[in-house]
Amino acid sequence: MPSRRSHTKSRKGCLQCKKRHVKCDEETPRCGLCKKRRLECTYPPSSEADSQHASTPQDMPDAFPGPEGEPHSDRMLEMKLFHHYVTETYITLCQGRLDAHHFQVVVPRIAVSHAFLLDSLLGLSALHLAYLNTHDNRSWLEIALKYQNRACSAFTRVLAEMTPENCAPAFLCSIFIMLCATAYPCVTQDKHTFEPLSHVLEIRQLIAGCAFLFEQLSGMEYRGDLQGWLKYKDGEVDQDGNPYHVQESQIKLRSAIMESLQRVQDKFTSLGGPNQTAYQNTWDILHEAIKRWPFGGPNGGIIAWPINISEDYIALLKSGDWVGRVLFLHYGVGLHLLSDKWFVRDWGRRLIETVLQSEEDIPPIWTETITWTKEAVEL
Repeated sequence: MPSRRSHTKSRKGCLQCKKRHVKCDEETPRCGLCKKRRLECTYPPSSEADSQHASTPQDMPDAFPGPEGEPHSDRMLEMKLFHHYVTETYITLCQGRLDAHHFQVVVPRIAVSHAFLLDSLLGLSALHLAYLNTHDNRSWLEIALKYQNRACSAFTRVLAEMTPENCAPAFLCSIFIMLCATAYPCVTQDKHTFEPLSHVLEIRQLIAGCAFLFEQLSGMEYRGDLQGWLKYKDGEVDQDGNPYHVQESQIKLRSAIMESLQRVQDKFTSLGGPNQTAYQNTWDILHEAIKRWPFGGPNGGIIAWPINISEDYIALLKSGDWVGRVLFLHYGVGLHLLSDKWFVRDWGRRLIETVLQSEEDIPPIWTETITWTKEAVEL
């Protein structure tokens, strides 16, 4: 008969470890063994004062008051966020080959094995709740920011030690972080802090990270659960062979953008000058993104436009160049094609409204174009 496993007695351990006759590491709010087994961890009253010093912010997030004002444990809060993601948020992310099964089953399955991805998923879920619950918007925003900050911190460490095993979860994490950055101004609706160019440049950096990890994934000849992403960039139909479902008004807007872009090209070509190459390259990228809508294509579509623009164009935009500004406004109208997505919504309208809020004199050559961009987003 095997001998009984020996253990070191602990007078300050949790009740669960005492019951199992195993050594407790006395970490709070949950000891290591209870965390590992995902058990409730309860300490006897006499240990409460002594155990307070052992807790660390990295173990679990602080308890948040729920939007209704009732205290929620971290466990209950995270369960609510996870449940909301797998029942509500996931369906808003589906697109073509990236179907419901991918976002509802595959992504959560990967996330529960990688804390940094799980945190970014919970942050996105909280942001979606902030969007849906406008009366409790601030509470959910605070929760979203906490999880996103924690995800970003861990994500940075993962990038420093990239391996084939964590490349796929890192790529998904980068997508969720980028979506949160895109969604934040839409959810907050704080016009005083919304600076379109600064925000686009921030998103540009995040999308660059997504693109880098995507290339890493492609280079590994990846054969795992993310095959849909690798096929999606070239596919223009979903898995059933059906095109995306779009509204007639969106199709008309796309045609109108294409026509306006053609007029813009004719005008900046007639102006001449040293910046023609920057104008034309930017126009080509935007024209291709609008043309491929509602499909992404190899360059990622409208939402990925910022990563494809050049530093020369960004410099023109920062200097107030009017051709650069007009092209930027057309990007805003292009984003309006995605206004049915909660993480985009009125992003395009707000971009155009903010860019044009100053009372600068519009050059006569662009007056009609500017008027059209405002009408296109119903300003």
